[in-house]
Amino acid sequence: MYEFIRGKIHSMLPGTVVLEAGGVGYRIAVPLSTSGKLKAGEALLLVHHTINAEQGEEKLFGFLTDRERDLFRALITVKGIGPATAITVMCAADPDQIIQLVAAADVVALKKFKGIGPKTAERMVTELRDDFAKWGVGAPRAATSGRMPGRSNDAVLALLALGYPQNKSEAAVAKAAEKLGATASTEDLVRQALQLV
Repeated sequence: MYEFIRGKIHSMLPGTVVLEAGGVGYRIAVPLSTSGKLKAGEALLLVHHTINAEQGEEKLFGFLTDRERDLFRALITVKGIGPATAITVMCAADPDQIIQLVAAADVVALKKFKGIGPKTAERMVTELRDDFAKWGVGAPRAATSGRMPGRSNDAVLALLALGYPQNKSEAAVAKAAEKLGATASTEDLVRQALQLV
């Protein structure tokens, strides 16, 4: 239904962006690979629109690149992976890491993602492996250095936006910060915390 939305960033948290376009604020769930690159001002997000008729709700999922959106759409074709699980997986790992794990048939690593059980991990490999092997992998992402103000708080907010309880989110982020150290970015904290909740 929607291909993209261009507008001004009204507010932003890791994993969620409110984009104002034509006087309307669109709340859009985004993977960390997207929210980590957005800056204040105008943005253009490629979107995927879902409607859950049973619950009467609509959701928008946004991406900076076709590759991210293609990965999201590939993931939700697998039985047992809905849009929320796909975004959670994409928040827990870089898109290229997910593609590599599936192409390498690494079921053990795939099972570590929140919401992915053994059968779903096996289905991911069976259904997506051949396609992902053709996708190739981009250049590795440069590590973020320097301490980010409020990064732990932002990481907790990202987990809350993904539907995790406050106390579990805070505990997981605290453990992630302890493990990764003072120079960890918000994105790295969220990815580590998602493995702990």
